[in-house]
Amino acid sequence: MKTEAEYQSALQEIEKLLFNKNRTTEEDALYDLLVMLVEKYETENHPLEPAKPQQVLQHLMEERGMNEADLLNILGLKEGDQEIVTAILQGNDVISAEQAEVLGKYFHVPSSLFV
Repeated sequence: MKTEAEYQSALQEIEKLLFNKNRTTEEDALYDLLVMLVEKYETENHPLEPAKPQQVLQHLMEERGMNEADLLNILGLKEGDQEIVTAILQGNDVISAEQAEVLGKYFHVPSSLFV
């Protein structure tokens, strides 16, 4: 797979095969091959940038329906420290190693995601 057109065509074929409940053995093999080729093409042509720590934190909070007040409590901060949480979420302040440890334990993810 060398062009964007071939990539798009492969995606369409994958979608057709994905929803075909009566795939043959050959169609299963074609599906697996196309998925491998698409993954390779995406890695080479559409690389994902690593998420920034505040993006990870925002995602985890949104996933759980949390707000800044919840984050204040998790980090053991007082209401007067609201600007710290706001700065972290906006990417204007870094998450300290200690805060990363607390967040990692709370969200059950590696603390390295937050530094």
